[in-house]
Amino acid sequence: MRRVLLVTALLTLMVTACASASPTERPSIIIERPDPTPVPDDLTPEPGAGPAEEAVIKQLAANLGLQESDISVLSSEEVEFGDACLDVVLEDVGCAQVSTPGRILVLDAKGVQYEYHTNEDGSRVQPATLALIWKREGGIAGFCDTLTVFRSGEVYASQCRPQAEGKMGTFADLLSSQEKKQFNTWISRFAEADLDASDPKGVSDRMVVTLKFFGTGSKSPTKSEQQTLFQFAQDLYQELTQ
Repeated sequence: MRRVLLVTALLTLMVTACASASPTERPSIIIERPDPTPVPDDLTPEPGAGPAEEAVIKQLAANLGLQESDISVLSSEEVEFGDACLDVVLEDVGCAQVSTPGRILVLDAKGVQYEYHTNEDGSRVQPATLALIWKREGGIAGFCDTLTVFRSGEVYASQCRPQAEGKMGTFADLLSSQEKKQFNTWISRFAEADLDASDPKGVSDRMVVTLKFFGTGSKSPTKSEQQTLFQFAQDLYQELTQ
């Protein structure tokens, strides 16, 4: 009987001890998150436009009838041009063959890119993205006319007669908004093309009329569209030279 009581007492002590013990603690899981990238207090602003950039922006805005805020400079590269015309030669314009330090700039205006060449200080600005060259020579009147149109809106007309001076105009002065829209449509639609509307060879007092179009599209103009381009160039020439 005493042995039974002793065993019972031992079992009671073991149960009590187990009940009073604290439960096993699970280890906590720590998730390490990377620190957020610190934002610098003083961001270094991009350098402001130099005199060449400012001159080109001002000219392009005036040519196209835009606000200067509509235009941004995509690139500006220092170069050495091979002549005083900044490597852009116009018909009947003489260029001194001297090395000329300057810049090549590419601008964006409403999604369209334009290239300009300038001298170092921007006092000489030359458009460099050709759009159209029209020539008319011969005929009874002895024509000798050239029209050069740049995509950036400059229009230059010249005559090869003695003491004749070229004339420079701009889209903003010469074209209506509808005409500018039409011209840009031609540029984006037509590929580069050499067009000829000359009289047949052998004709007395033969008139030679040619047009080189620097489009960026893929289509060739139809005969009717070619006639429209020739008429556009002739009308633009007359408007500028009158």
